[in-house]
Amino acid sequence: MSFGSGKTPTKAESARMDAIKSGPCLACKQRGLKSAFPDVHHLLSGGIRRGHRYTIGLCPWHHRASSWHEGLTPEYFRRVYGPSLAEGSKPFHLEFGSDQFLLDMQDRLIEGSKAA
Repeated sequence: MSFGSGKTPTKAESARMDAIKSGPCLACKQRGLKSAFPDVHHLLSGGIRRGHRYTIGLCPWHHRASSWHEGLTPEYFRRVYGPSLAEGSKPFHLEFGSDQFLLDMQDRLIEGSKAA
């Protein structure tokens, strides 16, 4: 496991994060919802970022509990989009899967976009 996401990303890590930013949000995808402009979320181990390789895409709601549409309340987002990681990792992971499940899902999406 490589720790140290505070370091400057390598060329491959930068390409990964660019691919993540092009979407989709992994949680929205599981719910069959469209999402916009995912954030790059660094996965943790013992409260420490694992490194730039261990990143997934989450929309502002699923990542930071931030409503990205004017006029829609957090209650609406919770009901329609499901739990936000920022509001608690246990409910989020119960709904959307473990970090490893999400990392594997992200890796498959990136690989699939390279093949297309």
